[in-house]
Amino acid sequence: MQTAAQAIVAVKARLPGDIGNFFDDDDYVLAYNDALDELGDATEVHEIYVTVKRRKWAVYADLRSVLPTTVLRVTAVWNPLSGKWLDPTTPRELDLNVGRGWEKIVDSSRWWFMRGLWTLGAFPVPGDDTSPLRVHCSALLDHVELDGGLATGLTLSPPIPRDFDMAIQEYMLSSLLSDRGESKKAIEHWASYKDGEQSLGDASTKRMSRDRVPRMGARR
Repeated sequence: MQTAAQAIVAVKARLPGDIGNFFDDDDYVLAYNDALDELGDATEVHEIYVTVKRRKWAVYADLRSVLPTTVLRVTAVWNPLSGKWLDPTTPRELDLNVGRGWEKIVDSSRWWFMRGLWTLGAFPVPGDDTSPLRVHCSALLDHVELDGGLATGLTLSPPIPRDFDMAIQEYMLSSLLSDRGESKKAIEHWASYKDGEQSLGDASTKRMSRDRVPRMGARR
């Protein structure tokens, strides 16, 4: 995968005429970071995980203190103690299939769900078990910075397959040309970017699979 510095050099070379001289280094870095945000948000190609501690007899865990601001959504939960993935569910599904008293049922947790943006729930309630859970999330890709000429991260490559170098370049070209009022050319590069985004999204969706229980009460 290209580094940020290599992508910027390539984009400068691809800009028509002397347009490249119009932009300064901050403009290129901003376009690169915007490309990472757009690509990461659309494809969820970047995943991280955090360890979440649990309290005795607690159904819920507050994720606000453990999740970075770049997180998009929780995608899976792993129980290191049992060596098993918890299956996804929802509070409504629990109400319908278990009954209104499901928050009082104590056993080894087999299901996970979210209430709002930051509250992770586990069912059944783990009782005295305070072993942590490993919470996997999709997240935005890390930015690079150029502050006062000090470059940070420009020599690092984002965790994206090499085949998709061009998607980042196409986004940057579309953004920069749009800023210069080159609408027709910007639209052409945007269409090329969207093709790359679609391909990366398909690859990201298919890269990992595991058995999941799609609904409460389904056969394992």
